[in-house]
Amino acid sequence: MFPPSTGLARQWYRLAAIHLRKRTDPPSKLHNTRLCKFDKKAWIIYSHPPIYPEMLEFLKRTLRKSRGNVYGLDHAVLNIQLPQQSMWMNMGYWEYTNDFPEACQALLDQVLTAALTTEKASAVSIVDVGCGCGDQSLYMAKFFNCSSSTAQSDPETGTRTATSAPSSSTQSDIQASESGLRSRHSKTKPQSPSQPRLDSYIGITLEPAQAALGSRRIHDLQRKSESSFQADIFCADAAVPSSWTGDLKKSITALEDASSNQNENDNDNTSTWLLALDTFYHFRPSRLPLLGYAHDNLNASFMAFDLILSDSITWYESILLRLVCWGTNSPFGNFVCEKEYVELLVTAGYNPASVQIRDISQHTFGGLADFIKRRAEEARPFGIKLGKFRAASFVFAWWAKRRVVRGVVVVARR
Repeated sequence: MFPPSTGLARQWYRLAAIHLRKRTDPPSKLHNTRLCKFDKKAWIIYSHPPIYPEMLEFLKRTLRKSRGNVYGLDHAVLNIQLPQQSMWMNMGYWEYTNDFPEACQALLDQVLTAALTTEKASAVSIVDVGCGCGDQSLYMAKFFNCSSSTAQSDPETGTRTATSAPSSSTQSDIQASESGLRSRHSKTKPQSPSQPRLDSYIGITLEPAQAALGSRRIHDLQRKSESSFQADIFCADAAVPSSWTGDLKKSITALEDASSNQNENDNDNTSTWLLALDTFYHFRPSRLPLLGYAHDNLNASFMAFDLILSDSITWYESILLRLVCWGTNSPFGNFVCEKEYVELLVTAGYNPASVQIRDISQHTFGGLADFIKRRAEEARPFGIKLGKFRAASFVFAWWAKRRVVRGVVVVARR
């Protein structure tokens, strides 16, 4: 058996070997001995070395040395609240906050407001692709169906309403006051009596773990809610509608039938929307299959936060962006300029006159890059590393400075 290469193990075996070589007994009489080559030297050692004074002294030194590390910061992991209060994941809208969940909610607010402020239907059905762990699903359920504008955080579902105040841990970092945040949310959330209710919700995510967590959370909310609405989250490839099977296919088919009946009867009671919040640029082979399916089969309007290319990108920046796409598993072909993006929507069947694109880059990339850097510094004393997010922060900072990529809110009405 070869001794381990760790420092403590080396010292232990060397001490054992020194004492065994002092023994007068022939090697053949030693109990349970073996020859082991280590550091180009031959040692005769016991499988279980006897305890000698030198070895006892070594153990005492080792124990005294490690005792000082018993009360470090490793126990921080025991103080982390589980289950997590939120599992948001998007680039966020950082104009009024430095808090990550608040910024993620604000980005969704920007999209919902742009799409639904002028909505005439009394109810909406939403197909939400790339829905993650269900935070945006729960948020929209409360956005449409919760009558209280000051509802607090639900520790079991892990969501806050649009008007919730920032957590105390980040309160000092938030640029706007608590009342300012509430005012901002109230302006971005439609408050008119004609605000539509959520009739049905279908969430789709490619990650099984996210689908399982999101489904459990949305069903918990349904059981506790006084409002009745249909909601499910499925694990599937949203980019390829032809691959949908099982319960997802049944739910989509039911939505297709309802949309067709409304279209035939010219009924405006319920409208259908496809939502893609910070996810569409990941879709393979492209955005077009889902956009065409949403327009032709679901009679759905489209709302999204998406990424498009600058009109003045250089060849050098294009090469760097290709490397970023390779590292993030995003097809480079999905990064197109605004004109090509509109043409894509027209190809899917949408009227170019109904397409609205608004650039919010200045409140997106820079804020996220700064947050990741700040969070990395805060986590370092506790031995928590942000890993891939540190690399992502450099990309976001580059986009914020050079405007190679633009973050836009997109609305295309059916």
